[in-house]
Amino acid sequence: MAEKEQFQINEQITDKEVRVISQDGEQLGVMPIEKAYKCAEVAGLDLVKISPNANPPVCKIIDYGKFKFDNLKKLKEAKKNQKTVEMKEIWLSMTIDVGDLNV
Repeated sequence: MAEKEQFQINEQITDKEVRVISQDGEQLGVMPIEKAYKCAEVAGLDLVKISPNANPPVCKIIDYGKFKFDNLKKLKEAKKNQKTVEMKEIWLSMTIDVGDLNV
């Protein structure tokens, strides 16, 4: 199973500038972390770092509890829909017939 992702939220984010996306998916642009945190605080939501490897990192203003629940739900659904490959064994001998090979 894949390792659980740990997202940085609110004061855990140490970057100086971040690209902020609102709850509606609208880009608010690149801003200092203090301003981004204030925007999230005014909305009554959390600032969650979604993409730490981007330059600048991408943060989203969302409800962290709901975000975590949705991610867990997606992981369970993906695991449920994952197909396992079965390996079939065939024994070959001198007396094998053509019909046996067409299995």
